[in-house]
Amino acid sequence: MKITSPILTAVALFAVAGTGFAQESDVVQMDEAVLKAETVKRDAIIETFTPEDVERKQIDDFDDIVRLLPGITVSKGDERWGSSGFNIRGLDEDRVGINVDGLSQGETLKYETGQAYGYFKGSRNGVDIESLKAIEVVKGADSIISGSGALAGAVNFTTKDAADYLNASGNDAYFSAKVGYASINDETMGTATAAARAGRVEALVVYTNRQGHEYENFDMDGADVEGSAREIPDPQETELNSLLTKLGYVFRPGHRIDFIYSSYDSNRVTDSQSFNGSWYQSRVGNDTSENIRYGLLYAYEGETPLFDAMRASVDRQEVDFAAHTTQDVLIQFGATPSTDETREDIRAFNQHLTKGALEFEKAVVLGSQTHALLYGAEYYDKDFENSQRRLSNSNLNDLGWVERNLGALIPASSAEIFTIYALDSIELGEKTTVRIGGRYDQYTYDAYSDENYDDGTGTLGEVDFSSGNGTVGFDRGLTDTLTLSAGVATGFRAPTIEEMYSTSGSVDDWSTVANPDLKAESVVNYDVAVTGVYDRGTFRLGAYFSKYNDFIDREARTGINPNTGVEDPNGFNVPVNVDGVEVKGVEFSGYLNLSRTFGWSRQGLGATAQAAYSEGEQANGDPLYTIQPFSSTVGLVYTQPEGRWGSNLYLTYTDGKSDDDSYTTEDDGTRTYPLYLSNAAAVWDFSIFYNLTPNARLTVGVYNLTDKEYYNWDSVRFVDQGDLRPGIGVTGNGVRRYSEAGRNIKIDFRFQF
Repeated sequence: MKITSPILTAVALFAVAGTGFAQESDVVQMDEAVLKAETVKRDAIIETFTPEDVERKQIDDFDDIVRLLPGITVSKGDERWGSSGFNIRGLDEDRVGINVDGLSQGETLKYETGQAYGYFKGSRNGVDIESLKAIEVVKGADSIISGSGALAGAVNFTTKDAADYLNASGNDAYFSAKVGYASINDETMGTATAAARAGRVEALVVYTNRQGHEYENFDMDGADVEGSAREIPDPQETELNSLLTKLGYVFRPGHRIDFIYSSYDSNRVTDSQSFNGSWYQSRVGNDTSENIRYGLLYAYEGETPLFDAMRASVDRQEVDFAAHTTQDVLIQFGATPSTDETREDIRAFNQHLTKGALEFEKAVVLGSQTHALLYGAEYYDKDFENSQRRLSNSNLNDLGWVERNLGALIPASSAEIFTIYALDSIELGEKTTVRIGGRYDQYTYDAYSDENYDDGTGTLGEVDFSSGNGTVGFDRGLTDTLTLSAGVATGFRAPTIEEMYSTSGSVDDWSTVANPDLKAESVVNYDVAVTGVYDRGTFRLGAYFSKYNDFIDREARTGINPNTGVEDPNGFNVPVNVDGVEVKGVEFSGYLNLSRTFGWSRQGLGATAQAAYSEGEQANGDPLYTIQPFSSTVGLVYTQPEGRWGSNLYLTYTDGKSDDDSYTTEDDGTRTYPLYLSNAAAVWDFSIFYNLTPNARLTVGVYNLTDKEYYNWDSVRFVDQGDLRPGIGVTGNGVRRYSEAGRNIKIDFRFQF
């Protein structure tokens, strides 16, 4: 692909300007609000966000996290179900890890062969941004730390602590309140944070409430009709309540214990008017997601022969999804009398886990070598349960409401996981650092029949597999300002319960056959980069190559369907492991202190630039459908030296998706191209904050400043895949309801004391 963009001019400017950076002796102090320069860590690339970043960039949800990160997007199911995780370096959903304080946030359950019906899409769990003190976006395999699923990367969240708001010692108290409004979904939010320390006891409470509606598309004055030609999003009402509480006690010097309780409850009511037509007369979804966590953490700091710091934790996490669909269905087959049936469909997916973990840190000096060792062990006990039932009332009989068990999409299952890992960072002199690490995981899955799932094919039982992974890398200072970094890291992803056991869950639609013999996916990831750190700025230019083995794909087959015991005229598909999937790309990031570069006495003005290009190939040579187009971001950021006010101006450019990057090859050699492609777009965003008093801040942002109409690839790539969008895709100009929002605003006000 040939890339032509004015963004590349800015990229070149950063590289050329670097030759003059080292002329001044003082070290650049990057403003906290500036997007952090990428660094090589754990042989993966890390982007970090602090609470100051969250506030200044008005980050409210997953989409906002990746808004200014080229090559990273949020994977979306549809309007009703929202996001299903992140897309990093061309892979998405379960292939990107999501962790909160080290706890994995569950699996997706999408029911691949029934997506068109839109009844259920159990996705990755969420976390409210206001409860976080750090967001870490990892690009590249990171299984050593992030665990299963971190094939292409991970997003790791760390929740706040009372100490984040209090003086380092002594009795202290803190309180803040924040309110906000976002026009993109008419959301109002309010959050309150309280922290206190009295003697040896610390406490923290963070509560957030959000209420809103459907996310706008570009033209909310489009055709407000029912059915697949609908041009505006389906009406929706949303509410979210998040609570984080922590209580800490230092019972002896160096010894601390913390009790943690958190809850995250979201409710979404969707009037799915885009479904309505000759079959569905009306459909309303009432969907809830609940995450409750109980945790106990013991931490010790003190030098011993085996460790200098130790953390022991036990956590219980309960993630429950429930989908309640109310619909009026008009069934008509030929000349037979029509059936008018009212249905109440109730589907649930519960994922509960208990985790125990031990982690140690140790610094060791051996001659001229300094070792920073991190090692530990984890134990997971997971339980999965899915159920589906239907209450129906038909005009063909006088039975009234009849309840029916629809069976489960997956069997009730459990998983036991044992992990050990170690990572050593070794300083060899002043200019060389070497990293080496390893991880071993042992999995035992056990699936069994119950009243919701009949093991008619005899595939259920106990399955064991293990995975060993490693990483090795180095940083070598070429000069006082330039560093060469390189690393090789492996990653893995255990098969999900759905991939191993799902058989479509419907007696009249057995198009998927279970495969409990799946192997864990694995990847070998190679990263190389040159990083420059100068008095006037920083830059990083890197390239990567990832080769995936035992990649889980679906294979179409004909003949006797094991689910039914008879020949299937339409064929069926089976999840299988394949090799030969590859992804490669180039990434750039940079920061330039403009005030210092041009010798201005007024400090505080800087510029940022980032760009990412990837391409991927499936096992059969077709382009990997989930690869994102080339994208880049340049920005001007200013913070008044006294810190009274500041502003951000960003230009994000995303290339359009082409047919050559998104076709599939059929068995007869013909190519099938997508019905809809994303378009190239340059989008401007502007925000400004002003500290009204030392304790009060007002932040205002205008997004898509020039009111550009555009479509993201992750929003339209599902539309023509018949079973992945509500109804049967779109007709007419119905694709317009998947356009991104036009000009929109955000307003936030925070008060603290």
